[in-house]
Amino acid sequence: MSNTFIPDASQQKVIDINNGYHLVLAPPGCGKTQILACRVGHAHDVGVPYSEMLCLTFTNRAARGMQQRINDNINDDTSDLFVGNVHRFCSRYLYDSCIVAASSSIIDDTDALSIMCQYTNDDEQEVTASYKRMREYNEAIFLSHLMYQINHEYPRDLRLHADCLNSDDVKVLDAICKSHKMPFTAKSMNDIYMNTDFYRDSCSELGMQQIIYVTLKKMQLARNYEKYKETNNLLDFEDILLLSYDSLKNKSLETTKESKSTYSWIQVDEVQDLNPLQLAIIDLLSPQEDNKVVVYLGDPQQSIFSFMGAKMSTLELLSNRCKRNIHTLSHNHRSPKYLLDTFNAYAVETLNISPDILPTTDYVPQTIGNELQLFQSETIDTEYLDAAQQAIRLGDESAEDTTAIIVSSNRDADAVSNALKTMHASHFKISGDDLFSSPQIKLLFAHLTILSNENNFIAWARLLNGMKVFQTTTAARNFVQSCEDRAMLPLDFLLYEDSTYIQQFVRAYETKEITIFDTETTGLDVFNDDILQIAAVKIRNGKIVDGSQLSIYLESDKPIPEMLGDIVNPIIEERKHQSLVSRKDALKKFLDYIGDSVLLGHNADYDINILKNNVRRELGEEEINDKLMSPYIDSLRLIKLLRPQLRQYKLKYLLEMLHLEGENSHLADADVDATRSLVEYCYSKAKEVVDSQLQFMQQKRVKDRVETLRDNYGKIYAETRNMLWKETGDNKILVSKLKQMYDNLLAADIIQPLDNISYIFNYIASDVINSSDNSALITQLSNHMLEINTLKEADLCGSDTINEKIFVTTVHKAKGLEFDNVIVFDAIEGRYPNYYSKNNKTMLDEDARKFYVAITRTRKRLIIMQSCFRVDYRGYRQPVPLTRFADSIKKSSNIWSVVSNKK
Repeated sequence: MSNTFIPDASQQKVIDINNGYHLVLAPPGCGKTQILACRVGHAHDVGVPYSEMLCLTFTNRAARGMQQRINDNINDDTSDLFVGNVHRFCSRYLYDSCIVAASSSIIDDTDALSIMCQYTNDDEQEVTASYKRMREYNEAIFLSHLMYQINHEYPRDLRLHADCLNSDDVKVLDAICKSHKMPFTAKSMNDIYMNTDFYRDSCSELGMQQIIYVTLKKMQLARNYEKYKETNNLLDFEDILLLSYDSLKNKSLETTKESKSTYSWIQVDEVQDLNPLQLAIIDLLSPQEDNKVVVYLGDPQQSIFSFMGAKMSTLELLSNRCKRNIHTLSHNHRSPKYLLDTFNAYAVETLNISPDILPTTDYVPQTIGNELQLFQSETIDTEYLDAAQQAIRLGDESAEDTTAIIVSSNRDADAVSNALKTMHASHFKISGDDLFSSPQIKLLFAHLTILSNENNFIAWARLLNGMKVFQTTTAARNFVQSCEDRAMLPLDFLLYEDSTYIQQFVRAYETKEITIFDTETTGLDVFNDDILQIAAVKIRNGKIVDGSQLSIYLESDKPIPEMLGDIVNPIIEERKHQSLVSRKDALKKFLDYIGDSVLLGHNADYDINILKNNVRRELGEEEINDKLMSPYIDSLRLIKLLRPQLRQYKLKYLLEMLHLEGENSHLADADVDATRSLVEYCYSKAKEVVDSQLQFMQQKRVKDRVETLRDNYGKIYAETRNMLWKETGDNKILVSKLKQMYDNLLAADIIQPLDNISYIFNYIASDVINSSDNSALITQLSNHMLEINTLKEADLCGSDTINEKIFVTTVHKAKGLEFDNVIVFDAIEGRYPNYYSKNNKTMLDEDARKFYVAITRTRKRLIIMQSCFRVDYRGYRQPVPLTRFADSIKKSSNIWSVVSNKK
């Protein structure tokens, strides 16, 4: 471990934790991220393998920050260590554990809304523009998840969005149950949910009929959304949590150690932001043995995400669980004393935090009198300009300082940004519509996703809509679904003029000689690893060609992995009993063996490309002849098209699931025989869909759309696909191709220019792609596509690629960020606290914490702004009071100053 960090006593105590449950209260500025990284190194030093560790955070940005600290402090290979948020962990768990179909796609809120509009024939843009209608659609989406939880008997405190059933809905359900003489139970609710048409006429009274109609319509819409996802292998963010919880809960009931999915060492950051279901999932990942280590870190003063399901009761629950093992980071390493005193006074007087758990500091710099200010503007309109001018002034005083204007609403962020623009002040805005959610970026990322995973349903839908093949996302999804129903992809229309992948396979199977082959290798790097064994057999019309079996073991001086997953690598022992052939002779023999046959393998992209690179190294470039450059068949691709609902496509699983002959022994000759069984199965299924494909392809509407697809996307796709497996010498090739596509789409007038897109290009090149990455596009896609598809605008903050020094951000998006100067915009009653919070203590308390989050983002200066007057509906000027939350700040500080720009 390489580390120059010297922890204070409270930090060292947390770093040294090695047993039991612990809660760490971590106020801002106390070096939390640093000690989280140090804990990883310390645990590994005392014998905890990285594969047994789990580091969970609330945001992707926080995860990347922790990962960077770990990389800076630890020289070991930490690739087995998971660092990420709960959703990302659960996504990986679902796919790796084969809980969901391997071809499942994850949809976002925009996709979900579009699917709902498909059933109501509503215009998506009109719905998005209406708060009321958006709420109605979201309630239906949330209802689908709530009904799932009710049906699966979730404890009440784990149920997501329980308020999506309002009082009218409950009245309706009760009335229906009474009408049909049913008890009002979860079973009855689910029966109504599954059979809305049957219960539509449950009451004759007109008023009740109307509200019954509204409730049952919501239920029907929720059910349609649920069925659509099931049909098309789609998951939303709530599904990811629900399915993970169910699987982990079932595994926790099993008795064999091998069946459990637990970690002996877990640390969870920002626990106050977790919802109860996320915490329950983490509990299921925690082992029951005495030697477990589970450390929760949080700050009750920064709990501001109740709208996402977070509850203050989470910290109370963890306090009771951890009992005497509650720690406080007692020293602030960031804030000068004049700021920390302000923060602590606010925490004590406004948030009712005990002073005993608040941090101290030895940092007492000299002050000049403008560190804490109240800036008074005349009206909200002049305040926008004043805020912009103040940010510019601070930049003029110190060019290297960063300044954040923190606002309470997206509307204010837009107005402040516009004021900065009028003054030609460069700035970065983080609010409202996320840069990564723009149609242009979704289109570019869909292109990359398809190159990485051609079966991704939602990526194809986004691409077909974005490339103007279809004018609506609904039409695009319907086309993709029509293709998949026939074992096709839109890709077929790009690769073939009047055929499909399935048809090409059937034709080859019936008319040509096919060489089924497999390789065993020293590793998974197609560019550098050696082939250890090549096995093959030839078939014609499904029958083995007599005497065509081939198995060659190759010499190699590269190390051979002793384990393949959890089994001993069988090729090590097998090679002891075989004659090893020189690499050149073996590769030459196989090339001669191929003849005019068509190559076929399971996951053939890997085998073909490692074969090419081995031939290139041993025999020279000129030997990469037509035999290896000709089209080949991949049984992995075939079975994905023919059986898209399967949960995995490894050969061993397919043999068991489809009841095929053969075994997946990880020796090439046995795997070839198993692949042959799979090929026979694929042929029988492929024959069943050929006629349907041909009929579909002949439809005029399909031909018209295909022509547009080829015109708008064919050349772009072909050029990028041809680069996939080539070492380009450009270790940022992914970004190069992304920029190239963007330029091509602009030139073709398919998309409009996107302001600030360079931020994304620069960030991916600098902060996502590693300098050690191979220069092949396929490698970079494989390594980074999951992360790229989860990026948010706030992730860019703190990156060296952002040159702007002025930031405009909402409070929620500012959480976790730090700036030299902070301007809290329009800190008045009605905003802090919000007008709608005045009669709700829970909301009032959260608004107080939001204000605390806003003021604690600063490292040097804090300016609180106030618009002093509003013009009412009669045209009269009315005074506006400063937020009550500023009272403790004014009392606590002897350097508080007031600057007035009132007339």
